Amino acid sequence: MRAADLGVGEILLTSVDREGTARGYDLELTKRVQDAVDIPVIAHGGAASRLDLAKPVLDAGAAASAAGSLFVFQAAGQGVLINYPSRQQVTRLFSEYV
Repeated sequence: MRAADLGVGEILLTSVDREGTARGYDLELTKRVQDAVDIPVIAHGGAASRLDLAKPVLDAGAAASAAGSLFVFQAAGQGVLINYPSRQQVTRLFSEYV
């Protein structure tokens, strides 16, 4: 990919078709991009649950995952709810990869 050839150190790959949908990451897109480059790919867009942040996306080849709506929910007439996982939950989710 041209970006990698130009010296980009990592790619934050946002699936615009999945962004904000809570349908899960586009694992096929993530795998195709990671297979095409020799730099880390960070999957983003569509995380439906905390479980999406670990095994499925890492199995697709991503070096990491990113999420927004999963942790911050805002709707008309409602405030913002910050939903941080506990350290125990994060450790359990990533224990297979740590």
